[in-house]
Amino acid sequence: MRLDVHRSPRDDRVVLVLVGELDLAGAPRLRQAVVAEAAAGERHVVLDLTAVDFIDSTGLGVVVGALRRLRTHDGELSVVCPEPRLRRVFEMCDLDRVFTLHGSVDEVPSERETA
Repeated sequence: MRLDVHRSPRDDRVVLVLVGELDLAGAPRLRQAVVAEAAAGERHVVLDLTAVDFIDSTGLGVVVGALRRLRTHDGELSVVCPEPRLRRVFEMCDLDRVFTLHGSVDEVPSERETA
């Protein structure tokens, strides 16, 4: 299965909705999307993993790389991950200490709320 990335501007952020599998085959697509957002000057990117069926270590690495890339451009990355099975993958790798895993896009605070 492949990974589709849909861009959705929303208030002061851009939501990247991922659909499919975030694995070795899908990781480059997410990487390209994040590079494009950082190059365009987006400061707050939200990864919506609601429709992700599977994530492996390569996918997790791209999520961490996305955080690093955005932070080097004074940006921030938020992760929406309501599926307990996927949340468990983040927890097993201690990435729940790096990312706050939100249950929905609406739960992600805006820059105005965090400032």
